[in-house]
Amino acid sequence: MADKKITALTSIGTATARADLLHLIDDVANTPTNKKVTIGEYANALSVPVAIADATADLTEATHAGRTLIIPTIASVDKILTLPTPIAGMTFKFVYGHTVASSYDVSISAGTGNSVWFDGAVCHNTGTPVMIFSNGSSNEILKINVPGGFEVNIVAISTTVWMVSGWVFSASAPAFAE
Repeated sequence: MADKKITALTSIGTATARADLLHLIDDVANTPTNKKVTIGEYANALSVPVAIADATADLTEATHAGRTLIIPTIASVDKILTLPTPIAGMTFKFVYGHTVASSYDVSISAGTGNSVWFDGAVCHNTGTPVMIFSNGSSNEILKINVPGGFEVNIVAISTTVWMVSGWVFSASAPAFAE
């Protein structure tokens, strides 16, 4: 077979299978090497959950986006997780990953200065579900008070807006704030 540019190859389209191969160039910044990976291996590698340390953290697209982020029991002080600058389509899924309720709060921050904010709502449940809504124009913090459990999904819908949805089970209602 004659050499072809990748752009000249025929697309497999919707017939893609997990066993199909992708061509990758590994270690681009140092010693580029041609390698292969199956679509299944690729999808699995990019979906591995990330355990967040019990500390305030700045999240990154490379390490955290598109993955399930496991939040441990908060052991000593409130925790703030700050999202990176949004890129439309970037997603984050936060889940509480412990067997007891926390005595401390978890806050997810969209940024500062009201230039990036949350739109959407989370359902608070302690018997009768109640929707807690962002104001959709300046709320940049979602505070989850002493969580017993939660799943919060966040997707960037523009370079300034994070759409939030999910549920929180806690004695105190979550809140959006500026």
